[in-house]
Amino acid sequence: MKKLILPVLILLASEISHCQEYIDVLTLPKPDSTGSIYNSFYDHAGKIMVLSDKYGNDSEYKRMFGYFLLDTALRAKKESELTEEDYKKPLLIFGPVNGFKRWEKFEVAVKKTNHGFNFLNKQYPGKNDGVFYCSPARMVYTGNSLLPVWELQSQFQLYHYTIVSNNERVTLGEYLPDKAYQVDLISIRNNNYRVINTKCFKLYVSKKLDPDLVTKNIPAIDSVSSDICNRLQIKPVSDPIVCYVHSEPNEATFFANFYNMQGFGVLPRDRTFGTVFMKQLHCVGFSVGLIKHEGFHAIWEESVGLSINSFFSEGIQEYYQWGPDTSIANNNLKMLKKHLDYDMTDLVVKGDMQTFWGGPAENNWPIAYPLSGLFVKYLVDTWGLEKFKEMYVIEDKNIACKKIYNKSVGEIITDFRNNVLNK
Repeated sequence: MKKLILPVLILLASEISHCQEYIDVLTLPKPDSTGSIYNSFYDHAGKIMVLSDKYGNDSEYKRMFGYFLLDTALRAKKESELTEEDYKKPLLIFGPVNGFKRWEKFEVAVKKTNHGFNFLNKQYPGKNDGVFYCSPARMVYTGNSLLPVWELQSQFQLYHYTIVSNNERVTLGEYLPDKAYQVDLISIRNNNYRVINTKCFKLYVSKKLDPDLVTKNIPAIDSVSSDICNRLQIKPVSDPIVCYVHSEPNEATFFANFYNMQGFGVLPRDRTFGTVFMKQLHCVGFSVGLIKHEGFHAIWEESVGLSINSFFSEGIQEYYQWGPDTSIANNNLKMLKKHLDYDMTDLVVKGDMQTFWGGPAENNWPIAYPLSGLFVKYLVDTWGLEKFKEMYVIEDKNIACKKIYNKSVGEIITDFRNNVLNK
């Protein structure tokens, strides 16, 4: 394998850092919508996932790389098991950089150092620094601890490299000499957004929005944290919740890496939505309702834990939002009775976004939202909130239901239908 020659970068950041004009994100290099970044690696036969011997028995590490091994065409080997012939094959190198003894053998643009890693001639010594990097024969998820590796793994990678630091994306780019560029997200944020600190939030508010509108609503958004913690019996978050308030949807899609949900084209400027990405809130326009909704997700995930199952993450939010108002649950129940034949097994077991958004809809809105709220309400009413929290953080819901509720997923769904939907 030829050794990579590092390109000279076109440093967009150097221009941005001195820029006073508002930067339109649509003028920045576009993300890859074709899947070529992944396909250039995954199309190879004989590819190997290289695992760290040092972290081999760590339960969190096992959980993380287990998702990759659902692909039966991907073979896994510990670093100590690699042969000289293996180094000539396509390798997916996964885990903290300090967990590998012969890193230089991988011949990648990420260099191991005594205090972390070096990428494109810049040092990254921080515990929460990490990098995703892809070339035709190498795919790398690494960093200085497990946390940034997981953060990189759990997001769509649409650029040839992504750097994270202290729980946020900081840099995106392309390293090939004829296409090289680097996008500094922090510089763009500092240029386009003003900071407003509240008791519970650190708000990055687009300079195109009226700051007075935000300021007068601070008491309303600050109240959400204590209300959530009191009602759901969870600990308050220790650090302020970071929330971006964008002026239009294309900014939110860019900063929140939300392309797979909103599409890769130019969005209408009047579209609004909110999402949570890397524990940060992203809202289009200033909306107390959106901030409360997405703030719930950030507080819940920080206090209880992260789940990739959208059915339960949205369901607990619906449950909180309804509160003691049984009329909302009753109205949703009437609507859902039109869909009694809908098989909700995949929603409970998988809860992936395609299943969540791809099912039946009412008024152009997935029935998965009200259905998730009713299902979570049933679980909490039947077994209690603490049991739900335990179940929530176990990714395999077949195992979770049996372990926490002593019932199979099928038995719970049947009980739910008999006790809720069929009333």
